[in-house]
Amino acid sequence: MNILISPVGGQAIYGIVNYFKNKGFKVFGIDRNPEAIGKYFVDKFFKIPDVGTKGYVNSILKIISEDKIDFFISWLDPEIIFWNEKFYASEIPPDLTKIFAFNFSKNLLELCDKFKFNSLLKSKGFNSPETFLLSDIQIDNEKKLDFPALIKPRLGSGTKNTYLIENKEDFKYFHLLISNKLGANKFIIQKFIEGFEYTIDFFSENGKLKNLVVRKRLEHKGVSLRGEVVYNKQIEVLTNKFCLAFKINGLNNYQVIEHGNELFIIDYNPRPSGTIMLSINAGVDLLNNLIEQRQGKKITEYGQPRRLKMIRYLTELYYE
Repeated sequence: MNILISPVGGQAIYGIVNYFKNKGFKVFGIDRNPEAIGKYFVDKFFKIPDVGTKGYVNSILKIISEDKIDFFISWLDPEIIFWNEKFYASEIPPDLTKIFAFNFSKNLLELCDKFKFNSLLKSKGFNSPETFLLSDIQIDNEKKLDFPALIKPRLGSGTKNTYLIENKEDFKYFHLLISNKLGANKFIIQKFIEGFEYTIDFFSENGKLKNLVVRKRLEHKGVSLRGEVVYNKQIEVLTNKFCLAFKINGLNNYQVIEHGNELFIIDYNPRPSGTIMLSINAGVDLLNNLIEQRQGKKITEYGQPRRLKMIRYLTELYYE
């Protein structure tokens, strides 16, 4: 079968491409960057326009049609949101809906918007750090703030444009910087919670949890550099409640901070995580669950993962 992966410029793309090749897939990759590293790992590469810009939709549909794509998987939140909106506007041809291996949910944008997500969590009784829109706090009146805090984009994942604010001087500097260049209404400021950080990879079927792997983030820089699969009953119970409360469907991940005896949900991503291969190598093949779902098959339940640690390191690729 043929699989289309987007984007293929990430640091973790090598393991993901190899996973599908080992499963017998022919792997097609897309990216807006003509020199994306995944270009040299996939069977066929396409440079495409930015998500939602002129030519983007036609580029995707052309690849799907001409290269007989069976599955289209994305690791990019804005792309998943874009096609989710197209789906609910009935702008995706019905015969293509099974090809798009995305989470389709009417409240997806609210779940991915960190400001709205924080309100939703609190309304359903989940712990979440105190969160404000950066544009709602005047630069000379930060009485609401409790330092340290984090300034980060409302939409998106990773650590790009995320800043740790230690004091009033930091706040004023970054408030001005973001307001002038990016727009304060596109950012939140959130109380910094000290503690252990976890990423939970999980597959849920209409709110019912099928599989999960709890990973402790030991070192992180955009993508996890060192991680460890752990057992944490409290997080397992929380994940069950989270899936049920929001009727989560498909392959997802979310982040949790453990502070003392409390768990705080800080982020949700409606897609596979960048470190999904650690969960798969621990014995819980969540990408296989995603393919099973699109094929209308029964979802395999794997049970407890193996305890496993991972470390990423650099290597070089040479080409002319």
